[in-house]
Amino acid sequence: MRRTFPSTSASAARRASASAARAVAACAVIMCAVAAGSAVAAAPAALLAAPAAESQGVVRRDGRAMTWTMTYRLPAAAPAPAPGPTPASTTGTTPSAVPVPSAPVLKVPMRWVAYGGTRDATRLRRLAAGDAVLPVRSGVVTFQRRVRVPTAAPMSGGFCAQFDLTALGITEPATTCPTGPTATRDQLPARVPEVTVISDSVGSGLDYISGGRAKATGPWSAVFDLKVCRRLVAPPCPPNPPSALSVIQSMPGSVGDIVVMHVGYNDWGAVYDIGRLMTAMKARGVRRVVWLNLQAGAPSAPGVNGAIRAAAGRYRWLQVADWASFSAGHSWFVGDGDHVTPSGAEGLAGFYRAEITRAIAALQDQDGSPAR
Repeated sequence: MRRTFPSTSASAARRASASAARAVAACAVIMCAVAAGSAVAAAPAALLAAPAAESQGVVRRDGRAMTWTMTYRLPAAAPAPAPGPTPASTTGTTPSAVPVPSAPVLKVPMRWVAYGGTRDATRLRRLAAGDAVLPVRSGVVTFQRRVRVPTAAPMSGGFCAQFDLTALGITEPATTCPTGPTATRDQLPARVPEVTVISDSVGSGLDYISGGRAKATGPWSAVFDLKVCRRLVAPPCPPNPPSALSVIQSMPGSVGDIVVMHVGYNDWGAVYDIGRLMTAMKARGVRRVVWLNLQAGAPSAPGVNGAIRAAAGRYRWLQVADWASFSAGHSWFVGDGDHVTPSGAEGLAGFYRAEITRAIAALQDQDGSPAR
């Protein structure tokens, strides 16, 4: 018989309060996944709310597709009662053990859906959906699915899983997935990480090497805005590109979960207003900022690096990427002390990728909005 997946409703929410103990005890079963770092003892109302982006596994960009991998560890089983006397047969004079049937394998039904599109879209299209029954093996359920996203542009997309937890004594789903032809990215608990890289002509050194941008961002959805003579907030020098602040404020669609900020070579400390950028990024839903300092030979390094150090003490979601230390001792720069050589571009690409990887890992321990 096909199982039904109950939907969350006002009446269901009222019923949830009557079964609070069972819901709290089972929170870790599925939705409080290891990847999310979620608290197990969540309130029943929280169980019905949309979880954070990492709470249903990992999604990676895979060419023009996205691959979703989730692994959930179930809570430890309750201690079994102490065994009683071994039953024996009455045949003959020597007792013999009676075979005990093995316990059935627990299976958890799941319904999943995938949505995707471009990063500048406000809503994503439904791409695929299906049902699965996941066996529990050593206390763990796993699932993987690859779905093509029909766009050559930087992609946005993700997945949602809705479980039937009846076998675990829970009648309400911990997550209710969207069912319409479109959905917003925020409705998807597992999403392709989105990164935006903003820099001046130093960052554009990535284009000096083959595949530099891909080397810098790896299996994530990335948008680059690299412009000569860019400044953080102040008016630029010719050819007058938009400031980093203007890019954040005007970018269509998603700015991303993570912004890599590598701007400051055309600035000076007195006008390097990091606070305005952080306010603007918070308003656009950015969850973590990777901010590169400047190498020691850069003329503007003292003032800019001092401003970055000060800002790191005010914003917990600002990750200082110490390019100055990483690049020290390498012959990676041309005569002006700012711009990179091709070997320096290789080093910069690897540094970007390592810092983005660190930022994505940090998001697992960082709750939702960066309003801190």
